[in-house]
Amino acid sequence: MSVSRGGSIGLLFITFAIPGFAQSAVTAPAATPPASRIAQRQARVRNYGATCWKQAGMTPDMVNQRWKIQDQQKVQIAQACAEGSTSPQQKHDKIEQIHAQTDQAISQLIPSKELAAFNKCQAELDSKRPKAAGQKELGPCGGVISSSMSADATSAEHHHATVSPTQ
Repeated sequence: MSVSRGGSIGLLFITFAIPGFAQSAVTAPAATPPASRIAQRQARVRNYGATCWKQAGMTPDMVNQRWKIQDQQKVQIAQACAEGSTSPQQKHDKIEQIHAQTDQAISQLIPSKELAAFNKCQAELDSKRPKAAGQKELGPCGGVISSSMSADATSAEHHHATVSPTQ
């Protein structure tokens, strides 16, 4: 009986101790010294250039407000797509109206000179990034956009986090 208790305690120790050791080994690289993080950031800036919003002379607040406007646009488009009582043409018209309202809100937020410089920089970056071969572009309500339409369409895809002045 005492052997099985000792074995059980040892087994419990191993069961709980090994994951603890494994976690400490995994989390250790996250504590990178600030100097190496700065060097990594500088290398990334050299490879990709400074961020477009900085090059265009936009403030972090402008960028964050622009993202909020674009997020609202996505919600409105999703609502328009979810309306079951509207025809596809009515949905298309509603989405075009949402795009126009978004463009107007952004143009009121960001001066035209900075917005043009930002859009030009973004277009240059997009042209340098390889696209997945054979990937079809989806429309705002999930349908596949035909080849002729996708050449005219602009991509509203973006990934973002809050921008701080130090970026």
